[in-house]
Amino acid sequence: MTVQQEQRPGRPRALGSVLSVLVLGGCNLVAAFWLFVAFWMVPQDEHDQEALDGAGLGALFTMGFALPTLLLTILPVKLSWLRRLWFAPPAAMLVLAAVRYAYLVLAYDPW
Repeated sequence: MTVQQEQRPGRPRALGSVLSVLVLGGCNLVAAFWLFVAFWMVPQDEHDQEALDGAGLGALFTMGFALPTLLLTILPVKLSWLRRLWFAPPAAMLVLAAVRYAYLVLAYDPW
């Protein structure tokens, strides 16, 4: 075997990369949608229960999708199918959703 043959990605690596991008991309899109909902629902006052519920559930759903996505990213990164940069979107969404939920709880005390 020559050096060039060893450096070329094989079919399993290429297939793993494509599948990882599809699965993680889909999970990131779902989490991004719920993050949008969490920030889109702005309560007018502390009695606006529908907006408070929508924003709170959006933040919780974002955390519910972003955390498993973050954990699912470990395997493709360890196998060198994807780069470490793939940890950034779910981590950022997780932090933003936690901040939004904490703000809602502290500012409006809805529950």
